[in-house]
Amino acid sequence: MPLPLPGENRSRVRLLETLIAVAVVVGLCSLGCATAAPHAPRTRRLPAPVIAAAHAEAPQPARRHASPPKDEGVAFVERSLRDAGLHFGTDGSTRALWEYLRLAHRTVAPSGARPGDVVFFDTRAAATAPDCDDDTDHAGIVEAVETDGRIIFVEQRGGQVRRSVVDPGHPTQRRNDRGEIANSFLRAKLVADPPDARYFAGQMLCGVARPER
Repeated sequence: MPLPLPGENRSRVRLLETLIAVAVVVGLCSLGCATAAPHAPRTRRLPAPVIAAAHAEAPQPARRHASPPKDEGVAFVERSLRDAGLHFGTDGSTRALWEYLRLAHRTVAPSGARPGDVVFFDTRAAATAPDCDDDTDHAGIVEAVETDGRIIFVEQRGGQVRRSVVDPGHPTQRRNDRGEIANSFLRAKLVADPPDARYFAGQMLCGVARPER
């Protein structure tokens, strides 16, 4: 076999060194080396304990107070009042409308109700007396008052506009002696209701307000 020339030896040595270097790089990459995308920014990650401490010390966003429950009935009443020329603003809750009418206008006794007045109800199942100041949650507009004291009012409930009846003088009576409806049902019976739960409009009537235009 002919002996290699000195220059040829140096070339072979350099080639061998290059191959070894490439093999080392490939071997290291097979153990977890990832090729970065061109121009991809490098992301530095903080140790997990540092991240946890930062979350613990970061100020938490303030919790918003729950909005008062809204009733489709009060939305119907407010639209009717505005259509009649009354200008006002509330948060959309029945209680806010009650407070506005009570303070900016006036309240009247149920026996003195007349068409155009607003009737308010507390439709909770509780057997306690209905309370407009804290728990009113439904409203309607008086359409007519019968000679026997029954109040015919228009309300929106269950997605429908209804003509309902409340008899302040006979709050627990469903029908009168003539077979006429004395009090409409304002809530359905539920299994969880207490034994003395309220269902009739007369049991839930808590106030009458008179908008003065």
